[in-house]
Amino acid sequence: MYKRFLAVLAVPVFFMMVNPAQAVFIGAGNGNLYQLDVTTNTSTLLGNSGSAMFDIALDPITDVLYGVSGGGTLVSIDKTNASSTAIGGTGSFINGLTFDSSGILYGSGGSGLYTIDLVNGAASFVGSTGFTSSGDLAFDTNGNLFMSATGGTGGDRLISVNSASGTGSLIGDIGFSGVYGLNFAGATLNGFTSSGLSLVIDTLTGVGTQIAVNSINTFGADGVGGVSVPEPATLLIMATGLAGIGFAGRKKRS
Repeated sequence: MYKRFLAVLAVPVFFMMVNPAQAVFIGAGNGNLYQLDVTTNTSTLLGNSGSAMFDIALDPITDVLYGVSGGGTLVSIDKTNASSTAIGGTGSFINGLTFDSSGILYGSGGSGLYTIDLVNGAASFVGSTGFTSSGDLAFDTNGNLFMSATGGTGGDRLISVNSASGTGSLIGDIGFSGVYGLNFAGATLNGFTSSGLSLVIDTLTGVGTQIAVNSINTFGADGVGGVSVPEPATLLIMATGLAGIGFAGRKKRS
């Protein structure tokens, strides 16, 4: 009986150790990985992955950073030095990645929306968005999925995507091209362009506003930002409560 209580306790304790970093990671066209503080527009070079990642995504559950190469290979990326480890081929062209709050990895490429297996890298087709992916996806805290798409007036467009069917709906023109990075900071959607600009994008109109020049040739960006994950305080309460149950169970048995 006591072992069963220990097994239950192991789950919340594991999540307590995970640190869902709020920083934005940016993968550049030359393979460099940066950490960018959007508030101060300060970037730190973490290392080089050896090749350009067409996008990157941070798992909100495990805090593992993933990337996809131009050849369609899913890799895990060490956040301390940017070294990458191949997982497997997606079997599809993917240039956008993002996780939902439950840890499911989504990808976009061409007009397709996919889910991607973290064990073998295989991509499963969800549906057609009806738009061509420019280079990134992002979930907000309410589970709404957004995508940057090509073909807008003066640049890319912001699209709302149904994550269950893949169907896309036009929100509006961003007004900037090469928006290859998207990431929510709370309710604010930030965009990052291949020309080194940081944007704030209105999710109601799609209009992008330049807020800084970060000088990074962005090919992909992500941080936990928009997805909902358990707060550390909540997890501590869970762990404490379960610990009490475990102690009571042990005491009852003895």
